[in-house]
Amino acid sequence: MSKKILYSCDTGVDDALALAYLAAQEECEVVGVTCSYGMSYVGDVFRNTKEVLRLCGKPEIPIVMGSEVPLSGEHIDFSGGSMFHGMSGIGGVLPPSTPEDWGDAKPEDATDFIIEMIETYGKELYWVTSGPMTDIARVLRKDPSVAEKVGAVYIMGGALATPGNVGNVMEAVMEANVRLDVQACYEVLTSKLPVVLVGLDVTRKTLFTYEDHERWHTIGTESALFLYESLKYYLGAYKQFHSYLNGCGLHDPLAAVAAIHPEILTTIPMHLTCFTEGPLRGRTTEDVWRCNDPEYSMKAAMFVDVKAFQNEFFGKVEAMLRNH
Repeated sequence: MSKKILYSCDTGVDDALALAYLAAQEECEVVGVTCSYGMSYVGDVFRNTKEVLRLCGKPEIPIVMGSEVPLSGEHIDFSGGSMFHGMSGIGGVLPPSTPEDWGDAKPEDATDFIIEMIETYGKELYWVTSGPMTDIARVLRKDPSVAEKVGAVYIMGGALATPGNVGNVMEAVMEANVRLDVQACYEVLTSKLPVVLVGLDVTRKTLFTYEDHERWHTIGTESALFLYESLKYYLGAYKQFHSYLNGCGLHDPLAAVAAIHPEILTTIPMHLTCFTEGPLRGRTTEDVWRCNDPEYSMKAAMFVDVKAFQNEFFGKVEAMLRNH
């Protein structure tokens, strides 16, 4: 069975790296990309995604606009994302988007597109998500039956046995994608979707180092230099706020690589949930009310083969960058 990949993102810097990896794929087909608010306004995210795919030689991949606000309808403060991803969400490399960048795309078009992809490809479809879970929740609200039709959903989000990354690192309970729509996270994790949760437990162990950064500068192509410049901002933010790491986390690329090469992760079956109120709001954890239920639909990633990930990610992406 040939895997089909659907990618849902909020293209900031590490989403762009995941897009670069997926654009370099020859083992499977990327059938579409959906974009939502997150690291920036949905219009900026849509434009960022188009530009990355163009630079990586895959402008033909369909891009569909998703949610512009969380399920609550409240508008998001993007200042947290801009601290790491810059204004417009991609390291300040691109200016704010304009309506001309969006064409006919409209917010929330993604819901019907995602349902169509699941109905078309069924178990062949592997859905990778690396932004707020709003669009996943909207799909489930519109058609709960899709939960049992899709092959798997690899979600970059959450933190189970490690601190979150919103706030002081030793006190944080919430991961950044969860913060964007806590209610959506709760609805997704308590659904019947075949989720593989790729959280900070594993993504913090996958680094893009300063040495990697200089190597991409040396490659010198248009695509390599675009990512090099966007990564300057991201690496600078990590140096300021996460100085205990020798580089920046490859959060979103890990979810993309794992969807195609699940053997790089060690997962455990787990019934998942997310606290929606109180001091632990946004914490992802085991659902103890279901801990004796023997029927699991979800798994949580607890270990990653870092070397295998690095070989796959850097090998594929750098080969593509040299040609574009």
